[in-house]
Amino acid sequence: MVAETLEFLACRSLANKDSGNYKPDAVFLDGTLGTGGHTLEILKAHPTCRVVAFDRDAESQKIALGRLEREGVRDRVTTVLGDFRNAPQLLQPFFENLKVGSDGRPIREINGALVDAGMSLYQVTWPERGLSFRGDGPLDMRYNRTGGVSAFDLVNRLTQNELEDLIFQLADERWARRIAQFIAAHRQTKLIATTSELAKIVEEAIPAGVRHQSRVHPATKTFAALRLAVNDEFWALDHGSVALSSVLAPSARLVVLTYSSNEDRTVKRTFRRLAGREGNGNDISSATRPRKRNVSPKQSASGAARSSLASFELSGAMFSELSLALPFDPKFNIEKPVPEGVSGLGETWKMKILTSRPVVPTDAEIASNPLSRSCKLRAVEKEMLV
Repeated sequence: MVAETLEFLACRSLANKDSGNYKPDAVFLDGTLGTGGHTLEILKAHPTCRVVAFDRDAESQKIALGRLEREGVRDRVTTVLGDFRNAPQLLQPFFENLKVGSDGRPIREINGALVDAGMSLYQVTWPERGLSFRGDGPLDMRYNRTGGVSAFDLVNRLTQNELEDLIFQLADERWARRIAQFIAAHRQTKLIATTSELAKIVEEAIPAGVRHQSRVHPATKTFAALRLAVNDEFWALDHGSVALSSVLAPSARLVVLTYSSNEDRTVKRTFRRLAGREGNGNDISSATRPRKRNVSPKQSASGAARSSLASFELSGAMFSELSLALPFDPKFNIEKPVPEGVSGLGETWKMKILTSRPVVPTDAEIASNPLSRSCKLRAVEKEMLV
């Protein structure tokens, strides 16, 4: 999806692919630097632009900087070790210190922004990060390993019911109840400390007939749910999209790439809110709501009782910042505060939706890069109201 991403960032329309181009000395923001792939492509596409790149992962950022140095473009990149949700505050010192153009003018606004919600291959393949069920590593999953709740904490300290709700709500895992039961039974005798231990428990929880019919590893959704919870990724997409939109220049664009149905629902709903289409933010169509859990009538009775709660706040002081309330799901009726530093939305500016339906990879791209199969691209453009 690199070509499509660059087209949207360059303000080209899909109907007329030869029109438009980057502004001279444009400044772009990569909200998820990863190992530097998208940043590198943006810099290659135009030799005069700069990129301000955010990432929460210091180790990944170090790898990216080495890659950009080898490509000879390091001097056009400014990195920020932090969450792109905090872009309005974190960008302030850079607006004053970064100069672009022959006249040395300071940066005051961003000409385009990108967020890629996928994990980097580096994060997946390094067992020590605890993000993959392939291999054996500590049950961590934090992008920023200097603090915060880890997957170990969630797996070993949440109640069985909370684990079930987390795995189902965040990843649509139909076997969430059995998986939570097996985890709870196992940890009564021994804490679950490694990715291989958890993967084996999840595999045992899913019936053999179901496992053999599936082309994906049985632990895929459980690991995804834990990663999403540990890194608060749904709310990062929601609040990050608002924060990045607020720092864009007029007519600049925000492009977001997602890799799961729930992530895409989150971005769709957030973009509708940014475009002023949702009133208070909770009036969304049924098409954006999560699917119902596929359980037996006996199971659904207790599950429905828990799902009717106003919020899924997790027990214990250490989980006070975590919630299973999702940005796209109106039944919780929960709005986290607008990111600090964001002002004027709906009064002086709003966003125009450019993708009524998500852009998806072509068959040719999927054939050359199977990992792109689930990718969906959505984009918005900033409109000034005054």
